[in-house]
Amino acid sequence: MIPRNRIGTALIPGTNVELQLYQSGDLFSIKIPGRGDLMNSRMHGSETALAELACARIARVNKPRLLIGGLGIGGHAAVQLRLQLS
Repeated sequence: MIPRNRIGTALIPGTNVELQLYQSGDLFSIKIPGRGDLMNSRMHGSETALAELACARIARVNKPRLLIGGLGIGGHAAVQLRLQLS
C-alpha cells in the first residue's frame, strides 16, 4: 500500500477550518477534515463540468478571454486548453 502523506495545509478564509493537501504516489487530494476528499487528481468531474459551463458561455465571443483563478489540481486549465485546441 502506498502511504498517504500530508504535504500542505491552509485555512479557509473567514473560518477555523483547514484544507489539507495529501499525496499518495501520483494521486493528490484536497481534504476537509471529517468530510473526506473535496477533490483529487483522479476524480474531478465537478471541476471539469464547471470549466465546461464557463467555456460554453464564451464560445461564441470574438477573441474570448478566460481568467482561471488558482489552478487547484489543474482540471479547469486542462478543459480550457482542450476546448481551445479543438
